[in-house]
Amino acid sequence: MASVRGYFHPKTATGASSLIPSPPWRYSGDLLTVEYRTDPARVRELLPEPLELADEDPGAVALIWADWQSCSASGAELLDPVLAQYKEAFAVVRCQYKGRTYTRCVYIWVDKDFAIARGLHQGYPK
Repeated sequence: MASVRGYFHPKTATGASSLIPSPPWRYSGDLLTVEYRTDPARVRELLPEPLELADEDPGAVALIWADWQSCSASGAELLDPVLAQYKEAFAVVRCQYKGRTYTRCVYIWVDKDFAIARGLHQGYPK
């Protein structure tokens, strides 16, 4: 029986069917960011334990729209835009963990399956 290859599922004998290529991944894109302030209690609803509201500007929210071009080290995806171009919108909030301030992505919407798979693989809430 032939072994299967590929970085991500579906894995096949050639490895060419993987939904996402192996890293490193490179990105280029156009982004639009809108920042606003909201009730910090609403931000708190989006943070899982043990994350806490940020001490500084706890009601800060950013909505970001992006038009991305991505590719692996080989650049092969650049020959077929379906494999490399996607759009997404995401929401980020400020939070605190063990006394340090971070930005947490609480939602992401994308328009391509490979972007969903790669994002979930990286730990994003797509």
